[in-house]
Amino acid sequence: MKKQILIFAMFTLALIFAGTSKSFGQYVNYMTGAPTCTPAIPLGCTDADDPLHPLPGQSYLYEITTDPVAIGSVHWFVTDESQIITSTVLGTPVLQPNRDVINGDYILTADANYNIPGPGKSINISWKSFDAVTNQVLLVAYVTGAAGCSDNVEVFRIEPSFAFTLDVAGLLDAGALGAEECLSPVESASYDGTNLTMNYGENWVFFSVNAANFVNSWEPTFTAATANGSTIGTIEWAYPADAQANVNWNASGTPVMAQVAGGAVGAAGECIVIRVQVDHGNIEHDNSVAAEVVTLSIDGVMYDAATSGYGNTAWNDLDEPASGTGSCVNNITDTATYTLTPRPAITTAVVGGFEPKN
Repeated sequence: MKKQILIFAMFTLALIFAGTSKSFGQYVNYMTGAPTCTPAIPLGCTDADDPLHPLPGQSYLYEITTDPVAIGSVHWFVTDESQIITSTVLGTPVLQPNRDVINGDYILTADANYNIPGPGKSINISWKSFDAVTNQVLLVAYVTGAAGCSDNVEVFRIEPSFAFTLDVAGLLDAGALGAEECLSPVESASYDGTNLTMNYGENWVFFSVNAANFVNSWEPTFTAATANGSTIGTIEWAYPADAQANVNWNASGTPVMAQVAGGAVGAAGECIVIRVQVDHGNIEHDNSVAAEVVTLSIDGVMYDAATSGYGNTAWNDLDEPASGTGSCVNNITDTATYTLTPRPAITTAVVGGFEPKN
């Protein structure tokens, strides 16, 4: 983050004598331009989705054919009960909360054919995330014959695919993707007769985090560390527009709500911005030592509608296995680094040398 605190005259002199210019590291604590969302990277380790293994939030077509073609009606509904018909009587699907399209546990959206007997032999449904092992969720097609003569039933077993991912990249404060900038300007330098006391200021570095394939929300947890002595201060996240307006920053553990209408985020994902305060204090970081490198580590867990919380560790974000092949894993922490380039190193051949720095 490159906070421009140079006086115009000084900047002009730099152009005249150096012929080139390079901005110092800023320590503004907000995005000065619209943040770029880092792309979501599809995983090669996930199983292909299909109507029986749907990705949460994506719509799938379910259809049947009948013989004879002429029928009385088709009644499409969802249940997690094993007993669908008892003593020739079909249960009343709408009476069970988990079958409700809007407020239930399983269905996110469904078209007009849902839970209303009619002529439609197909239905479009998008699903929420749910545990398909504990809950044996069935999409039922209950068909009556022409003029109400006889009936029949078939069921689809629905077992959602899980593809929640996080992708992280550095952000320049002007909004472009990037992960390198200058150290902040010297905040202060004062001589007390014995020592030159230095305050090398602070940087705020930003990261873009893309969360893909989730419904409702996800809970982020994050930490940051430096490689060469600077101190990590505040770490917070905000939605992109808020990061630019410098409002509504949130601590680690505060859920990130889906911003898309309907609450289902697909493969393209949605981004948040994380900012990390890096306090240099009296750490010089000149060219005689390594640059300062900031590492952000982040994990996320998707909202579990069944428990109305984020305690289901099976729904941690997925990643490729360390070997690069095989099944996805959900216990790998996502990381990204940000480099703060060194200050000029100053030396002298004058006998006695410089006064000591504090």
